[in-house]
Amino acid sequence: MREKSAWILRCCLEKFDEMTEQATLRSRYDELDISVVVVRPEGEARAVLQLAHGMSGCKERFMPFMEFMAAHGVVCVANDHRGHGGSVKSLKDLGYMYDGGWKALIDDMRGVTEAIADEYPGLPLFLLGHSMGSLAARVYAKEDDSSLDGLIICGSPGYTSVAPVGYFISKVLNFMGSGRWRPQLAHRLTNDVYNYGFDGEGPMAWICSDPQVRKDYIDNPRLGFRFTVNANMVLMRLLMMAYSSEPGARVNRSLPVLFLSGEDDPCTRGSYGLDKAMAAMHEAGYNDIRAKTYPAMRHEVLNEIGKERVWQDVLDFMGL
Repeated sequence: MREKSAWILRCCLEKFDEMTEQATLRSRYDELDISVVVVRPEGEARAVLQLAHGMSGCKERFMPFMEFMAAHGVVCVANDHRGHGGSVKSLKDLGYMYDGGWKALIDDMRGVTEAIADEYPGLPLFLLGHSMGSLAARVYAKEDDSSLDGLIICGSPGYTSVAPVGYFISKVLNFMGSGRWRPQLAHRLTNDVYNYGFDGEGPMAWICSDPQVRKDYIDNPRLGFRFTVNANMVLMRLLMMAYSSEPGARVNRSLPVLFLSGEDDPCTRGSYGLDKAMAAMHEAGYNDIRAKTYPAMRHEVLNEIGKERVWQDVLDFMGL
């Protein structure tokens, strides 16, 4: 492990406006450049919200939400996970997470936490994870949640019993040098299967009921890419660890935890999946666990029709 993270570039790569800045953080694992966006309030900052995006996504998916939060005094910071968005050595590496595995992904997130906490010492800091990012956030917290004042779990994937098998196969293939192979079956077991309940609405209907949101997703070349064996190995490992019955290593039992879930989200596996995810957090040692479910909303509740209600619930949870 190298020394504490530091911003390599701050507001130097690209500045969208007076509040939004792009930055780069160098990974402590392999010195991969991790792309980061910071959205700052115009006035006094009241809290910090760190966000972790989902599988085949990117940090910009959160932009409207982050702008809303910044307007209410919240500093928002999000990074592209390795193998996503701008955290790649080349576009052909989208969906490939390099050699650090899940440990590098979590440590990249922790490096962002350290950097933003250094810039805003004393402010309450919350972590929000969406989909795969929610699994990462849960693992992050179970390892050490001492930097957090609250945890928000959004669209968290339901557990599947094939995860250990998928992890083992991916690990073997990765070890044998097939880490960059992109298996079609794994892709179908996620996007295609989830979309079965939305016949006639087109591809990716399961993520959101808003056709424009889906179109923006499909039209973006940095979104929706197929995962490599290497990345599927990381995903399966995060899923297994998030749902492990083992208690967290350094857990603040009173840390507030909020689950956000769309009632029509096939990824969370409905109320049964939500109950199982909440039970796993309780087994990890957390006692203050709450949930908000939203009728007629699908996977991306932060981008859904009626999303303003979800945004306000996050503000309320943060006490703002």
